[in-house]
This record gives sequence, C-alpha cells and structure tokens, in this order.
Amino acid sequence: MPVSRNYSYDIPDHPISYEKVDPRTVKFDPRAQRNLNRARAKAIAEKLVPTAIGTPILSLRLDRFRYAVDGMHRIHACQLILNGDVKAPVKVRKAVEAITCEVHAKLSMANEASMFIIKNKESSKVGANDEYRIGLLAGHPLFVDTDSVLEKHSLKVGSRTTNGLRGIKGILNIVAEYGPETLDLALTIAEDAWGRTPDTWDSVTVGGIATVAARHSDVVKPRDLAEKLKRQGDPASFRAKIQTIATNGNTHGDGTMGRLKAAHFSVASAWNSNRRTNKIPVPNIFE
Repeated sequence: MPVSRNYSYDIPDHPISYEKVDPRTVKFDPRAQRNLNRARAKAIAEKLVPTAIGTPILSLRLDRFRYAVDGMHRIHACQLILNGDVKAPVKVRKAVEAITCEVHAKLSMANEASMFIIKNKESSKVGANDEYRIGLLAGHPLFVDTDSVLEKHSLKVGSRTTNGLRGIKGILNIVAEYGPETLDLALTIAEDAWGRTPDTWDSVTVGGIATVAARHSDVVKPRDLAEKLKRQGDPASFRAKIQTIATNGNTHGDGTMGRLKAAHFSVASAWNSNRRTNKIPVPNIFE
C-alpha cells in the first residue's frame, strides 16, 4: 500500500511572546488566512466589549511587521475605532489602544497557514474551500501536492461542473492517507469508468476507489476496476447506491465515515462481481 508523505500541520519550535500591540500597526495577508470581511469587522466594532477581544495571534515576519494569524476581524474592529471610522465610548477607545497579543516569530508562510487552520478547525469557522485556498497560497505541501494532481486532471475546486470538484476535504484526506499518486490513479479510474461528468468527481466515490486501489494494489488492475465500475451504471446511480448502503436504506443518518465505508464496500463489491479469483475483502460497514 502506498505510504503518504508527511502532511502534518505541526509547527516547529519558535519564539513566542505576549506583547501589548497597537492594533493600527498590524497588517493582514490573505495568503495565509481568509479575506477580510469589512462588514463583519464593522459589526464587531459597533458592539465591541474590550474584555471579549481575547488574545489575537500575530506573526512577526522578517520585514519586522506583525501580521494577523488569528483574530483578524477583532483587530480590524479596533482599527476602525481608533481611526474614527466607528464611534465608540472613550473608555472603549482607550482600552483598545494597546491589546495583548500572542506574537510568533520565525514562521514560514506555510507555518502561518498551518496555525490558522489549526486554530479554526474545531470551531468550523473556515470552510473547506477557504482552507484549501489558504493552504495552497501558503505553499503547504498537502495542498500543493493535491493541486498538482487536480491540475493534471484539469479539475477546479468548488463547482459542480464537468471540470469541477466538490468535497475537497475528502480529496485532501485521500492524499493525506495514501499520497498524491493514489489520488491521481483514483481520478483516472473514475474518468475511465464514467467519462467527465459532475458526478464522476464525487469525493466519496473517489475516496472508495482510492481505498481499494491503495489497499489492494497487488491484485486490483486499474483498467479492470474501471470496467467493473462502468457496469454498475452511471456515476449518479453508483453514488446513490453508496448513500443507500451508508444509511441502511434511509433507516439512519450517515456521517462522513459511514459514507466512506459504504464507498469502500461498493467499489470492492464491484471488483468482486462475477469474479472467481483475485477477490478482495469487503469491509463490514456497520462495525
């Protein structure tokens, strides 16, 4: 089975300090985080409670400027107040003239992106497409390797079109677990089976193909698997079959892991169909 590269979000040891910072000196760089939503920052500024600002995270870069990594909208809200763009009581204005920040030094752009993603993952404040854009622009290997494969297949993230791929989180999971070569192979098998349609690129279906191809590379032949999948019907029907299996005929809800197990089950079953030799194990999806 292919061994994936090290796509960890780990950040190397580096200097960290806690400093009082004038918010007006902080800069924003969308390469390592989401774009600034000025309306959101203005709404925060209009009702700002200084004690609720928390501790924004900044990166001290080689140009000696501090850039926001987490807390961008809170910082910009303070800037709006201090610049007079939003009226605020005198005590609020004075309280935000210098705010306590966690300052990280000697981070690469990829490190900044990792920190942003880590800080925002559990709160679900960042959508999968934004996470992908940020990781890619910052040069994080997981996103760069994934993008190279998608570019090879002329696929773009975020749209449901002939050349569009939705469900980027599932695609990233394939690369993280099995490596970019397996994603490349899975997309090739899917296209050989169904051609270029929006449903061909369903991330759960592709995940099932990748799992079978990676775990049983000594047995499964890509062209044969593509032919077996083609016989299952069109990609929309195959995806519906996966959904039915994942929900046990719509008798219970399905989560991401349930759909992936069902996709693995469905692809493995397709490979084994009418086969006397070279069968592969079919997972028990309800374990």
